[in-house]
Amino acid sequence: MEFLQYFGGVFEPFSFSLLLFGTIGGLVLGATPGLSPTMAVALLIPFTFQLQPTHGLILLGAAYTATVAGGAVSAILLRIPGAPANIATALDGHEMAKKGEGAKALHASFLASGVGGIIGVLLLIFLTPVLAKWALAFGYSHLFWMAIVGVTIIGSLDSKSFVKGLLSGCLGFWLSLIGYDDIQGAQRFIFHDALTGGVNVITALIGIFAVPQIIDMFAKGRQANNVSAIVVEKQKLGDSLGLLFKQVKALSIGTVVGSVVGLIPGVGGQIAGLVSYDQSKKFSETPELFGTGHPEGVIAAESANNAMVGPSLVPLLTLSIPGSPTAAVLLGGLLIHGIFPGSDLFESHPQVAWTFINSMLIGQVLMVFFGIWIASYAARVAQVPSSIMASSVMVLAIFGAYSVQQSMGDVYIMAALGIGMFCLEKFGFSAAPLVLGLILGPIAENNFITGSLIANAMDGPVPYFLFGPLNILLIALVIASIVYSFLMSRREAANELSAAGTAETDVDQKGGPMNTSRLQHLIPGLSILLLAAAVTYTSYTREPADAFLFPRLVATVMLVLAIWNFIRAASGLSRVGTGFSWHLAQSIAPGLLVLIVYVFFAAKYLGFYAASLATFFVLYSLYDPGTHKEGKVWLKRLVISVSFMLLIYALFTLLLKVQTPRGIFDSWIL
Repeated sequence: MEFLQYFGGVFEPFSFSLLLFGTIGGLVLGATPGLSPTMAVALLIPFTFQLQPTHGLILLGAAYTATVAGGAVSAILLRIPGAPANIATALDGHEMAKKGEGAKALHASFLASGVGGIIGVLLLIFLTPVLAKWALAFGYSHLFWMAIVGVTIIGSLDSKSFVKGLLSGCLGFWLSLIGYDDIQGAQRFIFHDALTGGVNVITALIGIFAVPQIIDMFAKGRQANNVSAIVVEKQKLGDSLGLLFKQVKALSIGTVVGSVVGLIPGVGGQIAGLVSYDQSKKFSETPELFGTGHPEGVIAAESANNAMVGPSLVPLLTLSIPGSPTAAVLLGGLLIHGIFPGSDLFESHPQVAWTFINSMLIGQVLMVFFGIWIASYAARVAQVPSSIMASSVMVLAIFGAYSVQQSMGDVYIMAALGIGMFCLEKFGFSAAPLVLGLILGPIAENNFITGSLIANAMDGPVPYFLFGPLNILLIALVIASIVYSFLMSRREAANELSAAGTAETDVDQKGGPMNTSRLQHLIPGLSILLLAAAVTYTSYTREPADAFLFPRLVATVMLVLAIWNFIRAASGLSRVGTGFSWHLAQSIAPGLLVLIVYVFFAAKYLGFYAASLATFFVLYSLYDPGTHKEGKVWLKRLVISVSFMLLIYALFTLLLKVQTPRGIFDSWIL
């Protein structure tokens, strides 16, 4: 019961204030379509730089928990999931809202989330120390294979294409190798000055998760919001509690499924909600009611979503293997404060670890209380025009990336990775395995190199890495996840082919059919193949050889997967993703041009604040569906732009003390 000793730290005034702020802010962010928990936590990390590790983790943990639950608000009231985890919630929740039971659905959602979340955190409390002691038995070879297990599992489960999922993981591994080798001090893959210090994890997270969302908002064009929040009527809390107790079966299924899924590295909350919804429907006495506004579906999905949160941190805190993409972002938050998760975390940093976990337990209670209270208000955030949302997130992403190391190079990397990720996602590549590869790459390399040195002094690398019960078990897990995913991808492809006949079509941004031609898939396939070939050539021709030992292993696997992917694309077997259409290109082109000019020219030469103000105003005007002829409209845009930049100035300059580059106009403004 060691965790009880550190409960007092949660209720210190500053800690509790951060917990309240993270919970309320997370609920509001969760209710905003497109702002996933992973993206929300990534955007908050720069705000933790000036905080103590304990305080920073309390803020991030509260935001993580509340954002997952808050996504149910827009899913229920607007049928727009705030995050992928809330997809299953929308199936019955919105139907309940249309029948005048929106408050009942919201109450059931937050109460189920609270119950599932509390049980999930209790599992985190009691399982983590046990697994931490067990983790002491892990040697360098075992930790190397654990990193590979994490990437293969998330690479195979989070992508619609088995090959592209694993290839995304390899791309993440390669990005982690850019910079100077820690042992030899040799330069690796530095083809621009911005890459001299390597690819910062937080910078990459912001770019990979935030920028594609921004460009997706551009894709909507100048469309007016055609959604209106359903009025939330009053609902007695006692009646909602009674409803929850009547659905104990769904609550139990959701909690168990969410807890199990959370323990598996790399699966993610969206799978927990959908699996729980499916299992509850199968075990329900009234399965025909699912999808028609049945509270059982909402309870099953939301209890699983939050029950997943606590257990997803178990492999993170004990083995440094994140259980979800958001847990991977939290790993980055730990590392920037010099805290390395592992078997000795609870011995070297017990106050940080236990106060963080305890805050998540209290945060679940606060989430239920504030969730029910502000549900109707948080729903209004979902009605913020996409033009304002895209402009706001872009400016936040730029300032957040710069504040990591106060380097313009990080801003360039963030923008380049974000644009590249947007293009890759259009052809079926997934961000989650790429990010996990980036984070686990150094862990895998350090253990591989250290293990190789030990192996050379013993019986050699083959027995050290391939023999032994634990090595064999981990290798079997890698092989099993790959084989299972390969078979499942073939099965899904066969089902889609039989359903669609011989023509495969996707839907463009207008909703019409668009042929994803073989040429469209050949271009990214060939590009990645050329990149893999260049990485392989560089790895095998540069010296010293010891500095490129692990890069050679990564490059070889990456090249094999790239060849396989190219062959499938050339033969027409790989058509995952929507590809691009002329309408999509025309919609995103103006915003993309503004983004490029903003990042690579205006921010540096005009000054951060002047460029950001101009960019916000231009983007807002470009994508605002309102008229361009009335002076009042232009004045409104200007006032909103200036108001937002004043908020940014207060947060980053006054609060975080970030010194941004001053160009020719910032000196006049500030």
